[in-house]
Amino acid sequence: MSARKKLIAAFGMALCVMSLTACAEGPTDIRVTSVSDANFQAETELEWISQKPRPSIVMSKIDFTTSTDLLALARAHDFNVDFAIGPCSKDGVKQSVGPYGGVFWGKGHIYSGTKDSEVPGYKDAIAKGPPYTYTVFVEKLPMNPPQPLCLTLAGGSMMGRKLKSNDAVIPTQTRQ
Repeated sequence: MSARKKLIAAFGMALCVMSLTACAEGPTDIRVTSVSDANFQAETELEWISQKPRPSIVMSKIDFTTSTDLLALARAHDFNVDFAIGPCSKDGVKQSVGPYGGVFWGKGHIYSGTKDSEVPGYKDAIAKGPPYTYTVFVEKLPMNPPQPLCLTLAGGSMMGRKLKSNDAVIPTQTRQ
């Protein structure tokens, strides 16, 4: 292969890799619908690998909606689906409040390796159409934070593809 062909092939591969890592995919319509208190002890979807009993820890449960089927998105792109919650800024959420687990639908964890049996009822809910409601858990949020807090989905694949959503403001009046 000539030096010119090698250079063109290398340039083409570099463009391909850059396009995979530069573009972020994900929903652009997430919206926080509620924030409530939850107890780690009762939330069995959250993994606990230490000895029993599960500890009693008060935390915040945040429900959000999107028209995107996050499980299908995760499977299609081999994404791990995670999130960040922190102060809203023009550059997005930079500092996250302590998360528990990941993104859930019911008791099922949403990520590329999730089996259908781990999320009973999900297919039927998706068949009904959007919006779809998902849940995340974080350490207890303050009732009146010094500045607005936002939720954003984040994650990606081992191939360098990125998952990023819009930033959804967490309204303080919805806290129960």
